[in-house]
Amino acid sequence: MCESWISQSRIAASVIGLTLLTLSGCADPGAGSNLPPLTKVTGTVRFQGQSVEGADVTFNNVSAGYSANAKTDSAGRFVLTTSGKEGAVPGQQLVSIRRVDVIDNTPPGVDPTAGGIAPPPTINWIVPQKYSELATSGLTAEVTDSGPNDFQFDLK
Repeated sequence: MCESWISQSRIAASVIGLTLLTLSGCADPGAGSNLPPLTKVTGTVRFQGQSVEGADVTFNNVSAGYSANAKTDSAGRFVLTTSGKEGAVPGQQLVSIRRVDVIDNTPPGVDPTAGGIAPPPTINWIVPQKYSELATSGLTAEVTDSGPNDFQFDLK
């Protein structure tokens, strides 16, 4: 049981860490005015034919050193931003898509910050975990200056 809790805690920590990394991007957040030209990028995420709401989408242009991020709406649509500005740096992109529900299993009245012991959270992967990592998703996109740069991700 302890190993299971450690494993689930590591997954939760990884999800939180990756989300923070994704939100911060790879470039200097203060470099908004120093960004290379951006191109509008939109798209849709579906899993097993259904729109995925609330998915975190990351496009990472490794050669330029910039990441663009978005969250899908109720129709699974997204519009990427880089350092708070709409668009992505053109070029070949590695793509990750993550959507999880983290369920707090702490019983009512238990305060872990005061020494109470709570069971580990339940991680419910809405989109399979392999898509959440740039290295394992197998997803790529080519963002071009001329567009249209509207990408459809139909995940299985």
